[in-house]
Amino acid sequence: MLKNLIFIITIITVGFGMDYHLKPKQISPSVYMFAGHNEIVTKQNGGNIANTYWINTGKHWVVIDSGATYDYALQAYNLMKRIANLPIKLVIDTHIHDDHWMGNSYYKAKHTPIYATTLQSKTFHTGEQTRILRILDKKDLEDTKVVSIDHIISQDTTLDIDGYKFDIVVLQQPAHTKQDMFIYMPKEKVLFSGDLLFSQRVTSLRDGTIEGSLKSLDILSKYDVKVWANGHGKYTDLTAFNYMKSYLNDLKSSALKAIEEDVELEDFIENTKFEKYKDMKLFNRLNKANLSQAYREYEFFEEDDEE
Repeated sequence: MLKNLIFIITIITVGFGMDYHLKPKQISPSVYMFAGHNEIVTKQNGGNIANTYWINTGKHWVVIDSGATYDYALQAYNLMKRIANLPIKLVIDTHIHDDHWMGNSYYKAKHTPIYATTLQSKTFHTGEQTRILRILDKKDLEDTKVVSIDHIISQDTTLDIDGYKFDIVVLQQPAHTKQDMFIYMPKEKVLFSGDLLFSQRVTSLRDGTIEGSLKSLDILSKYDVKVWANGHGKYTDLTAFNYMKSYLNDLKSSALKAIEEDVELEDFIENTKFEKYKDMKLFNRLNKANLSQAYREYEFFEEDDEE
């Protein structure tokens, strides 16, 4: 009888799609994290590669990055209701990469307002295909789709929700992507960085710039942060910040040195080993692409060019 009851509850909770086996981790008095896998998007992981965050304001939940699919968001909310059975006030998407926001479809069905960048709103229109939709099995994508953005964030904004302030900062230069934003919650000194910060795995720079990413670190460093809520990786201390600063500076300095010494691009990529990062997840997959990006970005770079 008990086994049958557990089976029924499981079916009700996860439906017929993927069970994400989500486990919320409390990282500050009001903030919980669901940590994604340090992998690329695959059928097997259901797109669950990004961190998502839930903030309990006492009256509502605020969600930062909604996750990979409708089912992911549904399962996350079912778990969070066990902690506090509260309505969801709003969802904030930090940037354009779909592993962070295809869960919007669940919240849209619940009439929860969605906040996102201008770039995301202009790039992805209702019903369009995305990487997640192309890769995952159809059975794991039921009700997952691109939905409209309710509130476009084009400039720095502060939201006051039940006495909790959320300072949303929109970067004025490309960094991880062509338009990123981060959120600072001064009440508990939590900074939600989106993909400006990674830990445990190598970052991807395919849609951004190294120089802009370094400038973003300068901006982040000015905040009084107790908890770093990063886009990827489990660490919430300075680990991600320190890794990103080191890795990006090494990309820049090695590329500038190679260019100065007239090393060809192919030789630079092949012979620059970056041994101290080789144990990071996705190193073999992403590091050479990042080296290529560094060389091309700095080939005609002048330090005095601020823009």
